[in-house]
Amino acid sequence: MSKKGFISLGLLGFICIIIILIFINKPNEDDFAKWFEDHFNVQCEDDKCYTLKLSDNSGDSVKNRFSFTDGYYDNAEGFLGLGMQTKRLYRSINDRNLFFSIEVKGFFGNFEVIDFSPNKVDITMK
Repeated sequence: MSKKGFISLGLLGFICIIIILIFINKPNEDDFAKWFEDHFNVQCEDDKCYTLKLSDNSGDSVKNRFSFTDGYYDNAEGFLGLGMQTKRLYRSINDRNLFFSIEVKGFFGNFEVIDFSPNKVDITMK
């Protein structure tokens, strides 16, 4: 094989490795849960943040517990399907009239809030 062929093969291999690394770093629900805890006053009670409690000074953990009740998760967003988008509606475990929703999109480890509706719930960004 000629020198030009080796260079072309090496370039193709390099591009394949870059694409594989990007796919490995594609965000998922676990990444969302970590980001959610880091950027809002919530403490997830499971790895996908389906149940959470609000971090506040009142100490009333029963009043401040919420569970994921509705929404969607789409992992085929963005360029070549390398992003994700999720919308979650959380309702209070004790008072079903108390709820909030959040919708975010993520790409390569970064998340952006599309819509956030606290609906009288004491949830804030850090």
